[in-house]
Amino acid sequence: MAKVQSSKIITLVLLACCFAAVSGCAQSRVQRFGSVIGIKQENIAEYKRLHADTWPGVLKRINRCNIRNYSIYLGEVAPEQFYLFSYFEYKGKDFEKDMARMAKDKTTQQWWRHTDPLQVPLPTRKGGEWWANWEEVFHFEGPPVDKEPQRFGSVIALKSEREGIIAYKQLHAAVWPGVLEAIEKANIRNYSIYLGRVQPDRYYLFSYFEYYGDDYEGDMAKIAENEVTKVWWTYTDPLQEPVPTRQEGEWWATMEEVFHTD
Repeated sequence: MAKVQSSKIITLVLLACCFAAVSGCAQSRVQRFGSVIGIKQENIAEYKRLHADTWPGVLKRINRCNIRNYSIYLGEVAPEQFYLFSYFEYKGKDFEKDMARMAKDKTTQQWWRHTDPLQVPLPTRKGGEWWANWEEVFHFEGPPVDKEPQRFGSVIALKSEREGIIAYKQLHAAVWPGVLEAIEKANIRNYSIYLGRVQPDRYYLFSYFEYYGDDYEGDMAKIAENEVTKVWWTYTDPLQEPVPTRQEGEWWATMEEVFHTD
């Protein structure tokens, strides 16, 4: 799982708070985090085996440290180039203190002795990071729904030209109301997009969202047919580069969820 180390906490909290202010969600106590790490192909089976039966003591410590809705996705962004993308929410009052408690937990330390050798930290990570923290450039909360969701993680490359990156961030700092309305009508909520680099010159976008409807394909078709969204895509699509490993018909490549805990 994504190891959260105390040395990176200040950066994480600042990113979360800055985004909350920009998005108008400053009153929310939930802090969202997206992070990425590499994994060698030969280690994937063991990683999935471990996370299919995560130790109860590890799950208990995650819960006690106020981490909720924690998912890890496996993505192949290029042939034989595999990465793990994590999303979680922090609902406590003192993130740094809680992460320090996790790092001191004996069971968690033992767990990391099994998982760390399977992972390959990104060369772009900041000092003190194990998983590289990515910047949240979009979030749509949506209405509260009392229903178990389907969760989706997906990935796409972002063209590395500086102007394109700035344009993408500016567009998503003020997404058109008609686009947000189409997302909500499609029964999507808690939708975040994270921006980061897996290599110094290679940018990607990682998205996480929750679907509460009963006809996913039908709702996605409605988004694609929405006139405002079609125009929106004429601005965003030229900034993106679909990964070569995506399935036929995909723009963003859907990833496999290999871990989740509420």
